[in-house]
Amino acid sequence: MGRIRVCQLITELAPAGAERCVYELATRLDKDRFDVRVVALRGGQVADWLARAAVPVTVLGLRGKRDALKLGKLTEVLRSQQFDLVHTHLFHADLAGRPAARLAAVPHIVHTVHVAEGRFRPWQFAYARFLSGYCDRIVCVSQAVRDHHAKRSGLPLWRYVVIPNGIDAEAFSRDEASRRRLRAEWGIDGHEVLLAFVGRLDRQKGIDTLLAAISHLGARGCPMKLVVAGEGPKRPLVENFIERGEGGRFCRMLGFVTDIRGMLSAADALVMPSRWEGFGLAAGEAMAAGLPVIATRVAGLSEIVVDGQTGILVDREDVVGLADAITRLAGDAELRCRLGEAARRRVIEHYSISANIAAHQALYAEVAGDAATPLKRNS
Repeated sequence: MGRIRVCQLITELAPAGAERCVYELATRLDKDRFDVRVVALRGGQVADWLARAAVPVTVLGLRGKRDALKLGKLTEVLRSQQFDLVHTHLFHADLAGRPAARLAAVPHIVHTVHVAEGRFRPWQFAYARFLSGYCDRIVCVSQAVRDHHAKRSGLPLWRYVVIPNGIDAEAFSRDEASRRRLRAEWGIDGHEVLLAFVGRLDRQKGIDTLLAAISHLGARGCPMKLVVAGEGPKRPLVENFIERGEGGRFCRMLGFVTDIRGMLSAADALVMPSRWEGFGLAAGEAMAAGLPVIATRVAGLSEIVVDGQTGILVDREDVVGLADAITRLAGDAELRCRLGEAARRRVIEHYSISANIAAHQALYAEVAGDAATPLKRNS
């Protein structure tokens, strides 16, 4: 009996949503059935995580996005590893990966779409359509992502498969010791409601909308605080908000946080005012921690966050609506508890990491089962 040799190919290995999904696949796939390697165009912290988990990693060290068009080095790596299947993640890895895998005679290719792209990028969908023959299946992390991509690419629905992101609910269960320690460290008393924002500090994630809503809440005298976890080009916006006027009373900048479980344990709700998403992994992790989520009514997020049941949905860029939702949640402890309990149940029932891994294993077996390679090649 042979194993299927799988390459998880991604643009970079900074610790964001898609990169963490690659980590989960690479470390959790059944090692008796799959021999998994990770190849990245550029490096990042997740490469260290993979190395500690004894997952082979190759970082090509390409200098920028334009280098993704230089296929020689990538083609050589794929050919030398004799992969049965290449699974690409994110656009630039797919841009390089499909033709490189073809040149390296890799028999099967799968691609995951992680976001319902909100920017005007028609070339991405034209590319997907033009090279559709180079891809066996397109995985989408939500039904909304599939519908969005299929509509713009013009590809038939049979090419797509929806596999929602998976979340290890136990890994995010509330840690009361961390809650007490961090709230004391941040100066949060027992009666104050602590909101959390987790994500890249860029336009997509709507941090500017959240800060505007917090300004409204400060004027109303709403008893709440905000911690911001993440890095990105909008960090100066957050720092300026904290340094000027009343912002410093309400907001604390955490930067990149490794202890997500501890931070979520300290919080009372997550706010995710994204302009576009694909799934909303931060929302799912907060729900696994038993937190209600205030999120925007956009593709992906509105599937995982059920309005009035596991959180509150508002229109994107609606500053007043976001402030109203925060006020409602901050002023009702019973509502926060009810929504948070339902949120954790929803993650356990619908978004388990085990279901995600099982679905990928079934897909790989369906697509590349006839290409399984002898075990002696992995010795």
